[in-house]
Amino acid sequence: MKIGILGVGHLAEYLVRGARRAESVRVEFAGVEFVLSPRSGDKAAGLAETCRCAVAESNQAVVDHCEMVLVCLPAATGLAVLKALQFRDGQSVCSAMAGAALADLTAAVAPAEAFCAMMPGFANAFGAGPSLLYPGDADWEAFLALLGPVHRFADRQAFETAAVFGAMSGASIFLMRHLVRWYERQGLDAVTARALVAETFRGNAEVLLQAEAGLDAIAVGVTTKGGITEQLVGVLEARGALAAWDEAMDGVLARMVPGR
Repeated sequence: MKIGILGVGHLAEYLVRGARRAESVRVEFAGVEFVLSPRSGDKAAGLAETCRCAVAESNQAVVDHCEMVLVCLPAATGLAVLKALQFRDGQSVCSAMAGAALADLTAAVAPAEAFCAMMPGFANAFGAGPSLLYPGDADWEAFLALLGPVHRFADRQAFETAAVFGAMSGASIFLMRHLVRWYERQGLDAVTARALVAETFRGNAEVLLQAEAGLDAIAVGVTTKGGITEQLVGVLEARGALAAWDEAMDGVLARMVPGR
């Protein structure tokens, strides 16, 4: 599998490192050959040295040498960059740019075939982050599966809604950091505080993935009448802390999909 990457920022680095990690733990995986655009030259050069990547002379050279092209360009300028390039029939282009509509991407890369993806990024470097793909495609699914679970969508609106998880994922890091710092202010050492918060969230994530009970039943099951969970949740609800997530995620969806 040979994949060209346009835009070598943090996201591209996470995905490359995640793929190389998969090589080291899955002996049946033959690996991916990456060809990187020269943008962010230092980062591209670093990946070339540490992750066995080639660096092309230009964005057009990436397109010329690869049948599969992954777009990690900034969302604000990415479509304009793509429109200036010459794609060919038979190529497959997958965009990881937040908010880029499939119709706009298709027009920009014609006559190549277009797909949209969304992933958290950093978690993919550890093979632990989910990815979204719209519409489904066997080749892109095979690549994304190296980086974590893959969710395929045939419905545009469902994909657009699910894609808000990109912001939700980043926000959850801020939430965990906030909680870690609370423990530190109370005198807990930083290493223990970080591990405690991370292990708690990971454990509860497994509950949602593995327990057969519905969400309401799970919530009831972890809440003792008059207990400390009820106390903490009560304060959060009274302050609007939980409802604020709805407002914030609505805003992200409206930004990514005007009119929604």
